[in-house]
Amino acid sequence: FGSSTSHRMAAKLISVTALLLLHSAAGALLDDCKADPSNATCANSADFYPDSAVTMDVNMLCTAMPQMPSCTIKLLCEADTIAASSGQCGNWNLLTGICSTEYGENMQGMGGCATYKEICVSGSVVDSCIDATKKGPAELITTAEAKDAAVEYCVANPDVEFDVAPIEMAATAGGSMDMGMRRAMTKVCEDCTSTRCTMSVTILAHACKGDMTPSYCQELKKTCDANQNLDYLCTYDSDSAAAPRLSRFVLVLSFLSALMSLAMGPRL
Repeated sequence: FGSSTSHRMAAKLISVTALLLLHSAAGALLDDCKADPSNATCANSADFYPDSAVTMDVNMLCTAMPQMPSCTIKLLCEADTIAASSGQCGNWNLLTGICSTEYGENMQGMGGCATYKEICVSGSVVDSCIDATKKGPAELITTAEAKDAAVEYCVANPDVEFDVAPIEMAATAGGSMDMGMRRAMTKVCEDCTSTRCTMSVTILAHACKGDMTPSYCQELKKTCDANQNLDYLCTYDSDSAAAPRLSRFVLVLSFLSALMSLAMGPRL
């Protein structure tokens, strides 16, 4: 019995030691790749900047600034409202959309972008930095642009109410809304000021649906014109899921009404 216990303890000690060595090696490689991301040993980002670390950085960024458009995309991806097949839901897509100087908002002063800004530089061989499928959306509206546009809309429409379903209901119903689900109408402009507008992207998605001609829609229009995979943001309609059900209901009523008319015969 004592020998068996000793063997188990020894096996656990070996496993823990191996994990510590791997972690230490990854940390050392990360330091090396920050210093020289053009080194061939840095080609595979998973060796030193694993997906779990990227996830942690994205979460840190979106906790600090949830109003960033990439963070709205993150929530919609988590709700399966923007499909994983869109190519915009990967952690690197989201990180690039926030941190990149070329494809993102250039938020490199934020802590969550610290690793990105050191390994994703000119001459880098890091695969995730140069892989086109891991970029953020082209022409993505910036946080500042979204705020300014939403404020412009809200100045003209201070009492407007929206059903804030784009994220909340999608998250609970997987993008398919129950007709019986109570909707939360919110005066979204009450919390949208020149200094902070947390729901700016949601406001624009509502305000610009069906008509991108107003001045406050122009930056969002650039995003939508450049991307074919952000339909939920670019054509959002809070009734879109309910409409087909309502249409079927109206058709059934019309059919029943016609049957009743036939049964009653012509009116005199």
